[in-house]
Amino acid sequence: MESTPPTKPAVSAASGESVAAPQLEGKLGTGGLLLTVLAFNAPIGIMAGLMPVVIVIGLGPATPFVYLGTMVLMLLFAAGLVAMARHMSQPGAFYSYITHAMGRTAGLGAGFAALATYVILAAGTYVFMGIVMNTISTGLLHGPDLPWWAWTLLAWSVVSALSLFNIDISTKVLGVLLVIEVAIVLVWDLRVFVDGGPQGRGLDLAAGAGNGSWGLALLFAIACMTGFESVQVFRSETRDPDRTVPRATYLVIIILAGFYALNSWAYLTGFGVEGTLEASAAPAESFFGSLQQYVGTVARDAANVLVVTSLFAAILAIQNIAARYTFTLARDGVLPSPLAQVHPRRHAPARAAAVLAGVVTAVDLVLAIVRVNEATWYVALQGLGLWGLIALMAWTAVSIIVFFRKNKNLESSVFKTIIAPAIATVGFVVVLFLATKNTDLLMGGDGTVGRWCIAAICVIALGGMAYARWLRSAKPEAWTRIGAPEDIH
Repeated sequence: MESTPPTKPAVSAASGESVAAPQLEGKLGTGGLLLTVLAFNAPIGIMAGLMPVVIVIGLGPATPFVYLGTMVLMLLFAAGLVAMARHMSQPGAFYSYITHAMGRTAGLGAGFAALATYVILAAGTYVFMGIVMNTISTGLLHGPDLPWWAWTLLAWSVVSALSLFNIDISTKVLGVLLVIEVAIVLVWDLRVFVDGGPQGRGLDLAAGAGNGSWGLALLFAIACMTGFESVQVFRSETRDPDRTVPRATYLVIIILAGFYALNSWAYLTGFGVEGTLEASAAPAESFFGSLQQYVGTVARDAANVLVVTSLFAAILAIQNIAARYTFTLARDGVLPSPLAQVHPRRHAPARAAAVLAGVVTAVDLVLAIVRVNEATWYVALQGLGLWGLIALMAWTAVSIIVFFRKNKNLESSVFKTIIAPAIATVGFVVVLFLATKNTDLLMGGDGTVGRWCIAAICVIALGGMAYARWLRSAKPEAWTRIGAPEDIH
């Protein structure tokens, strides 16, 4: 039986009038949800950009254990998420969870912060995509040498067009791209393990477990495994969400952790411990060179192109998530009601997706107009997006505990409602502290820009809270719709 949230009246932020709540539709199963969220992580992009950084900054040879430790942290967090999701009918992920637990003021602050975070992630990924596309055009295809923003606009036009359609269309595109890039990485893994590296096939993975920083290692490992928390956003577009959403949540975490644990092991084997340190100075060139060495020139050239498709899939996933945040906030009367309209044939939040796409490209166009260093701002935007996601995870983990303390009769498992989210909270707070302390590593530069960017995210969250308080007195009908907390059952 297909489960859908009940139809409820929505309120226009502009007029306060009740209108029929539009409903999203889709046929996503476990596989479709997995593809959507896995694409968020851009596997080849991680291998060509972040993997050696995780190894060098963290625990070196013990990096595979870092990914397994991250898996445990995420599974503990997910246990509380899934338990709480059973008692909510509205999609919205961070926004819905925090609203149900901590009230409308905190919830709207979280909703604004989450939307800003995904816009930042999309804008940063577009910048990187423009850089990569120009590099491939000039180096591999001997094509035109264009500014990064010209390539970004080309990619934006395609991604944004796809985001206007039903999520099932995006899933098909994401699935094809993801399967190809994962296949190439796994073939490289196999050849590395068969041929051996500078130190042969034997590698003492436990050698670095007592050295380095577990905290920083977890910080960058989490960067490779974000996105699973967004599964709840697609609840209304999923077949049998009460079964599919929890299953997809756990599977995404396990698959990502296993995939990157294996890949980090292969990376250490293929490059050697010292070679990985050298590779971190030029990660993309090093990984593509290793692909040529172990798999062949065709695989290297294909991977160069697949970096673009990998980033394309990641941006499409991010924009789809952000569009649904926009839709949910509009349906609740917080944003203008036209953004809550569903396309009659596509059953997708087309207006929300279009406006969201415009906001994302506006950020990148501002960067282009003021002629910033694109590489510097790509790092800063991606690092800021990661900080925002970790902060929202910590906030949500606390919210799970608060929710079940207020509603003790809903779940009998103390582990899922208190113990697991409490451990996750401690883990996320530690990682968030390290991310804030090490903004120079996370966002580049001397950390000054990073601290100002973090302050901006906090201001956006506080602005959302202030807006909620204003709605309470000026537009009480809209206030009562924030997060639809009455949907607890």
